[in-house]
Amino acid sequence: AKTGSGKTLGFLAPAFVRILAERRSMSHGPTTLVMAPTRELATQIHVECDKFGHSSGMRAACLYGGAPKGGQLSELRRGVYIIICTPGRLNDFIEMGQVRLNQVTYVVMDEADRMLDMGFEPQIRKIMSRIPPGYQSMMYTATWPREVRRLASEFQRDPCQVTIGGAEEKLTANKDVEQRVICVSHPREKDDHLIAQINTLPARSRVLIFCSTKRACDGLQRALSRQIGCNSMHGDKEQRERERILADFRSGIAPIMVATDVAARGLDIKDVRMVINFEFPPRIEDYIHRIGRTGRAGAKGIA
Repeated sequence: AKTGSGKTLGFLAPAFVRILAERRSMSHGPTTLVMAPTRELATQIHVECDKFGHSSGMRAACLYGGAPKGGQLSELRRGVYIIICTPGRLNDFIEMGQVRLNQVTYVVMDEADRMLDMGFEPQIRKIMSRIPPGYQSMMYTATWPREVRRLASEFQRDPCQVTIGGAEEKLTANKDVEQRVICVSHPREKDDHLIAQINTLPARSRVLIFCSTKRACDGLQRALSRQIGCNSMHGDKEQRERERILADFRSGIAPIMVATDVAARGLDIKDVRMVINFEFPPRIEDYIHRIGRTGRAGAKGIA
């Protein structure tokens, strides 16, 4: 389904219904497992899970790397129905003997293609080998490349494919995003065009700018922050700093964020008015995910 169409609730709501129907004991381990490629996306799913599941007692733990294991472990020990995780951290806990997956009946791989791109396939295989047969599994993504279809054919028996919107093979961008292309004759001109585009928006509008490397990210952020509140976001940042940067962007303290593709997957930030590809991504799939940070849930956006 296209970016911003509500995939997260599309897998959480059925999980809640299933948990309430099965009524298994949390003390024997979780019954629902959700895997995501980045800590930001895992945390965001956890927030939605709490928002919609809290009233019916849907206890969940969020497990991801880059943060101390202690707090995550105590969440697990209190007993949870749902584990939301990045594959690497879940594997750490499995190897430490701290988590049992023998009650899991419902498995979700969110942004499955991105998890494969990031080299998580061995971890995913290890995790799946711990889950007893008979589980139901779902893969959610806005783009459906060949690698994911291969993985699906291994972990799913006789799967049903649901496509919301356009024809399957064709990669289509969200129609709520107006796409502009600006041609420059010299790289130096990009900076002027960048400022001009931002200035077409009302003051303090949220703008997400993508660069292909961490270095380019930091360089552009330094140049921009002389004029406006601006942060940069990439994989070298500590977890706490990443959380602060996202919070500043969400709240409007720093309405401009320069990022690598870490921020392109699944992140749902209200009212991003414009996405700018300062450097074009390597693949069209990445372009669709990047520009999909605007024009979400029926709003209009500009790329």
